[in-house]
Amino acid sequence: FSTALTKVNDTFFPMIESQLTGNGIRMDDYAKQCVLNSISAINNILTVKGINWNHPDLDKSNVTENLLTIASLKLNPAANPREVYFQLRNVKIKRDGKDVWVKQIEMGIEGDGNDAILSRFGRNIKEVKQFWMVREGDEFEYPYFNGLEMTPPKWRPTGKGEVVRIVYPIEKLDGTVDFHIAERDDVIKNLIAHVKNNLMKETFGIA
Repeated sequence: FSTALTKVNDTFFPMIESQLTGNGIRMDDYAKQCVLNSISAINNILTVKGINWNHPDLDKSNVTENLLTIASLKLNPAANPREVYFQLRNVKIKRDGKDVWVKQIEMGIEGDGNDAILSRFGRNIKEVKQFWMVREGDEFEYPYFNGLEMTPPKWRPTGKGEVVRIVYPIEKLDGTVDFHIAERDDVIKNLIAHVKNNLMKETFGIA
């Protein structure tokens, strides 16, 4: 016996996990639980409004975007006190050059959600320094490690060629500096995921 909510979970959950994996993000057990709790919370809102998941005016692409955010930030609507909430809004969008009203799920982060994000992603961070925009013609050496000792990356800009990576120097409270590197090839995966979402929105989910 499969309930309507179970079928919704089976529809959205694999899609969320697949997109995150394609972007190089691994969903741990807590992120999965946050997504399932969010689907349940959204379902409660739709039920109160007398709307089902197959309603033609429900913007499912918007729901997917919200669930991707939930999984990435690990925000839990079932936490006590809750970290995130949802509400239904009527929004006017452009579709085939015409103004169309759709029903979108709006996500809001509450106080405890901001605390959770800061604790999870901003712990011991003093400052994010000016980023490095590394181009194809630049001289660049990746950082390397000798046990716990790190040799910082080296960059000599020339201003020639396309941007191939962005380097974020992050200073911590203890004075050490981490270097987070975003490669263009990895970012392309993220852009493709956004293109897919936009295609679904413009083609009623057919593409």
